[in-house]
Amino acid sequence: MPDVIACPDPTCRSSARIVDRWTWGSTGGPVEHVKTGCERGHWFTPTVESLDLHPARTTASPSLMPVARPQPAHATAEGVST
Repeated sequence: MPDVIACPDPTCRSSARIVDRWTWGSTGGPVEHVKTGCERGHWFTPTVESLDLHPARTTASPSLMPVARPQPAHATAEGVST
């Protein structure tokens, strides 16, 4: 099972990380669960059987903002940078 999957929320397109795994007993036999958290803050504890285990897309989430790069300082005629 991959550690990074698509978010279990069907309306979310972010990748989610599996942060914990455990098994609970049931009358039908053991049921494996995972705890997932995605880039947008969704947290779920679904059964492994209910997950879409295809690896998450590697494209950036549309909610991420680009980071502005600092502009280099330019020297003036007096030798003082701006």
